[in-house]
Amino acid sequence: MNTKRKFLDNKRKGRSLQRQRALDVLFEADLKNLEKTEIENLLNQRQIISTAQKPIDTYGVSLVRTYLDWSEEVDSIIDAASPAWSLSRMSNVDRNLLRIGATELIYLEVDRPVIIKEITALARDFSNDKSVSFVMGVLNRIAEIRDLETSGKDDLDSFTTDLSVTESEITPAE
Repeated sequence: MNTKRKFLDNKRKGRSLQRQRALDVLFEADLKNLEKTEIENLLNQRQIISTAQKPIDTYGVSLVRTYLDWSEEVDSIIDAASPAWSLSRMSNVDRNLLRIGATELIYLEVDRPVIIKEITALARDFSNDKSVSFVMGVLNRIAEIRDLETSGKDDLDSFTTDLSVTESEITPAE
């Protein structure tokens, strides 16, 4: 484990640390191109043995499992919020940070400011400076799309069309 990683582990506690552990699991699963059942096995292993100092705990497990249960919907809303950047074009870290953030916003109903702060902090630590603004922009759009969907307004189609106008200003890490 490198020095920066040790520092980051000591810096985060509670749910912040569990988001980082969820990122570890999803990152590894994405890198290895694991299927859902294999990800579940990896998650079970990470609850006992971890390459990190502290194994993934209850909240991190809930986050990964909720994503797995709703992965198609989560990935679809990320695509809708980022029409100029498909998931396959995003870096592994950015893609999985957005999956964690979208899962918390949509299915775990964590407040938007909390998610933006937490996920951008992880992007700052594990990705690059361009990724921070990209992740923040996409998560804000996801929150706006969700707000429109839950409000029952018919403006969702025009809203997603308008996203492409400003999307070129946001560039993730490649």
